[in-house]
Amino acid sequence: MGDRDRVGRGQLSIDKRAALGEALAAVRDGHRVAFGGMTLYRRPVAAALALAAAGRTGLELVSLTGGLETDLLIGAGCVRRVRSCYVGLEVVGFAPHFTRGVQQGTLEMVEETEYTLSYAVQAATMRVPFLPMRGDLARTDLLRVRPDLKTFTCPLTGTTLIAIPALRVDVAILHATAADRFGNCHLRGQLALDPHLATVADVTIVTAERIVDTAELRAMGGVQLSGVFVTHVVEAPGGSLPTSCVPHQRLDVAAVLDYADAAADPAAWSHWLADATARHASAEAFA
Repeated sequence: MGDRDRVGRGQLSIDKRAALGEALAAVRDGHRVAFGGMTLYRRPVAAALALAAAGRTGLELVSLTGGLETDLLIGAGCVRRVRSCYVGLEVVGFAPHFTRGVQQGTLEMVEETEYTLSYAVQAATMRVPFLPMRGDLARTDLLRVRPDLKTFTCPLTGTTLIAIPALRVDVAILHATAADRFGNCHLRGQLALDPHLATVADVTIVTAERIVDTAELRAMGGVQLSGVFVTHVVEAPGGSLPTSCVPHQRLDVAAVLDYADAAADPAAWSHWLADATARHASAEAFA
C-alpha cells in the first residue's frame, strides 16, 4: 500500500483536515514538489516557510511560474533544481536568490515554456509517456537546452513533432480560497496548472483560507478541485501572504519589496528568514 492510499487519496468521505506540520511531513529531502498559484497570486507561502523551517534539502520545485515562495526556499538552501518558465517577483523585479543561484551555477534550472510544462503535466494526468507538440519550438534553443525533448515524424501528416515527456511529482502544494473537510476546493482567479498538479502528485496538500461546509463551498461558486485528488487540507488564514488570495487577501506590494531588499543582502536575509519562520511557527502554534 502506497503513501497516497494510507492518507486517504481517492476517498470522498474521509476527513482530511490536518495541521500544516503534519501534512508537510510527507515532503522528504530530494522530493519533487509542485507549487500551485501564479506569480504573486494565491501562492502557498506559509507552506514554503514551514518547509524552510524544517530544513528540507535537495528539493526539485515545479511551478508554471515561480514567485516569492520559490525564491525563499532557494534562499533557505532547500532547493537543488527548479522547473519553470519564469521565476520572479513580477512588478517588484527579479527573484534575487533564484537569479543569483542560476548565474553562479549553484542552482540547476530546467528550462520550460508554458506549453512544455503544461503538456508534461497533462501527459502524466492521462497516464501516457508523452504528448506530441508542434515542432515550431525547434526554431528556438529549447531543444539544445532540453536534450530530453525528442523530435519525431508524425505518422499521419509527416510533420515534425516534439515529444514532451510526462512529469509526475511527489507532492503538490496548493493554496485555496476555501475548502471543505473532505478536500474539495474553491479556487478563484488564475488557476494556472493547479487542477492538473493535484492529479499527478502522490500526495496533494491544500492550505485554505477557510474550511467551510460543502454546501457553502458550492454556494461560493462551486468546486474547482475535487477532494478525490487531495490527501491533506489545512486551514491557514493568510497562508498566501504577502501574495494575494482574492477575496480574502490583497497583494502586499510593500511586503514583497521588503522581501526583495532583504534577499539582496546576506545579513538582512538571515534576519528576514528567521523572523518570517518564527512568525509562521507562532501562528501555527496558535491555530
